[in-house]
Formats: sequence, C-alpha cells, structure tokens
Amino acid sequence: MDRRIAEANLKRLGRLVKGVEDAVQEVSRLFPLDPNTFSPEEIVPRDTLLLDGFRARFSDLQYMLGRTMFKTVAQLDEDERPGAELTTRERTVLMEKRGLLSVEQWQEIREVRNRFAHEYPDQHAEKAVNLNAAWTDVPVLISVAQGVERYLVAKHGLTN
Repeated sequence: MDRRIAEANLKRLGRLVKGVEDAVQEVSRLFPLDPNTFSPEEIVPRDTLLLDGFRARFSDLQYMLGRTMFKTVAQLDEDERPGAELTTRERTVLMEKRGLLSVEQWQEIREVRNRFAHEYPDQHAEKAVNLNAAWTDVPVLISVAQGVERYLVAKHGLTN
C-alpha cells in the first residue's frame, strides 16, 4: 500500500473519531432512550437532528474501520496483497491477533450499524434500541480506532 494513501486514511480516521466524540457530547443528555416511549416526532427537532448525526457518525466510523483501516493494516503488514484480498472475517480475526479488537465485540458493533441501515421510519422502539446499543458500543468503537492509529504510528511510522 502506498504510504501517502495510508496516511490519508489515518487522517480521515482521526476526523471521524473526533466527529463521533463531538456527537457523543451533544447527545449524552438524551440517553438512554426509552424504547416504550421514544418517538422522533415528539422530541425537539434539534434533538432529532443530533440523534441522526450520532447514528451517521457511528456508522461512518464503523464502516471506515472495517472496510478501509483493517485493510490498510493488513496490506502494510503484508498479510494481504492486491489480487489476494482477505475476507472481512479474515481481516477481523487478523485485527484481533494484533490486539486491536475482540471479534465478538466487533461483530456486535457491525450488527448495530447494519440494523441502522434496515430501520423503517415508523419503528420507533427499534430505533431506540439500536441507538442505545450504539451508545453502549461507542467506547469500544473509539478504542478500536485509537488502537489502529497507535498501531500504524508505532509499527509503520505513519503520521496523523
């Protein structure tokens, strides 16, 4: 992998982490959401926008890690080469071997993001459950991102 691309990916990762951290600060007063009473139509419109922003930033960070950063690590470590790409599962197992995550926790985070993609507008209880799950998983997600960053800086001398 080209070092410039890896460093650009690392910078983008840092911006996404900052975005999630900012979103967490903005929405912290809203959690936990009560699935029995949650209704986006009945809360202040600004709060709906903040929750949407939190959901989007959580999803973006999870996707960036899983699709881009894990591949960056695998390629820089020479465990993956163009034309001989690893599966998502293989990359996740490799990240666990590097001490960057727990496969079980990562699968849970991935499932939360996937559930966001399949929500329907009138399923308010499901939205609340998914948002609560993301809220609970944020520290792990950020920890994985920070671990990937530390790993790339320490092992490959990348700058962020």
